[in-house]
Amino acid sequence: MHIRNVYRDGIDFTQLSTAYLPLRKYLIETSKSHKTIDFKDQAAQRCLTEALLHRDFNLKIRLLPDRLCPPVPNRLNYVLWLQDIISASRYVEEHDSKSIVHGIDVGTGASAIFPLLACTLEKSWKFMVSEIDPYSFENANHNISANKLEDRIQIVRSNATSPILLPLYIDEDRRFDFSMCNPPFYSSLQDVAQSAEAKENGPNAVCTGAEVEMITSGGESAFVRKMVIESLSIRERCRWYTSMLGKLSSVAEVVDILKSNSIDNYILTEFVQGQTRRWAVGWSYTDIRLPDSISRILNSNPTIAKYLRAHNTIQQPVLSVSRKSLYETVSSVLSSLSHIHFHDDPHGRDPSDMEIDTEPRAGVGFLVFAQEDTWSRSARRRQKRLLVTKPNSPAVPTTQSFTVEFTWRQGRDRRLFDSFCSHVSGKVQ
Repeated sequence: MHIRNVYRDGIDFTQLSTAYLPLRKYLIETSKSHKTIDFKDQAAQRCLTEALLHRDFNLKIRLLPDRLCPPVPNRLNYVLWLQDIISASRYVEEHDSKSIVHGIDVGTGASAIFPLLACTLEKSWKFMVSEIDPYSFENANHNISANKLEDRIQIVRSNATSPILLPLYIDEDRRFDFSMCNPPFYSSLQDVAQSAEAKENGPNAVCTGAEVEMITSGGESAFVRKMVIESLSIRERCRWYTSMLGKLSSVAEVVDILKSNSIDNYILTEFVQGQTRRWAVGWSYTDIRLPDSISRILNSNPTIAKYLRAHNTIQQPVLSVSRKSLYETVSSVLSSLSHIHFHDDPHGRDPSDMEIDTEPRAGVGFLVFAQEDTWSRSARRRQKRLLVTKPNSPAVPTTQSFTVEFTWRQGRDRRLFDSFCSHVSGKVQ
């Protein structure tokens, strides 16, 4: 579960029922000190979602009995991941922190939970959302209006012949920062039944979704394939295209789709809520690169590890007398390189207080901009050889172990990034 998810430590149902009284009648006691609800009770599920949105986000929501009841912790994970993507995408930009972020929710559903959550967390975010089912469209509109978000969430009606990324076709001059989607998982009713039977102890919770929400021809990977194909012509009009995935097998299929269309700038993450595991994929036609903490599944199992793209974050252990000495050494190495520009990382820690404690709250480092290779042996042969002089280290009998971390933030030539990391690491050592 995402580190900022307020439900990381679980839900205290007794406290929640105090904040939302209608939940009380659904509580069941598992021990003297612990209460929960019956997750196979549809009404209890809906009441839980209503309670969490009411208490934690001050949202009023109407949930339909014959439409999906969205689990809040899982949906919140997706929104928090998007927050990280937007923040990291603007890392090297000069931008107003209050500038508007424009998002798309493909198939917002009867609840419209994604834009409601996102607009509650981020006051500068606006959405254009689509919905194909008339019943869900009407209820989503109700929820948007009930929370007075009509000026920030625009909902458009799609149909069977509409593009999946309909909002991008409505106004071709408009640019979006991201799209999000929770596509129908299954390819048929038989697929739904087989999925339920495959669970050893049966499903943990009852599924309340309608056929239009759960089933699409070819399943979720085919749905995302269509999205990828549409994005090929739209390209940079949306900075990041993303979608949730409900099956591990879909991760491999979607990555293959991206690679077959020569899309190498893609990202993967994993959402975990209790025993439920979901994945999300994103891709971009820009040269913005995201750190591994956002773009790769950490500690992934071998099944999924082979589908992760190459690292954008590289860590190199080094020895130095102190953090300050290491900072000065790296600065000296960077100063020796021609045709590059660098400055202190404005998102990092102030270098002046780097020795206050041994574990900094944030990294101390640099933003480096290089248009070409000026550091490799072949590049240096083409110019006057430069000597790198390290600052004299104070006479201290021992050194400490530190980590120099390189993160690729922007560019299209991975070899340039890898070469730069190798060169600087070697000089610092």
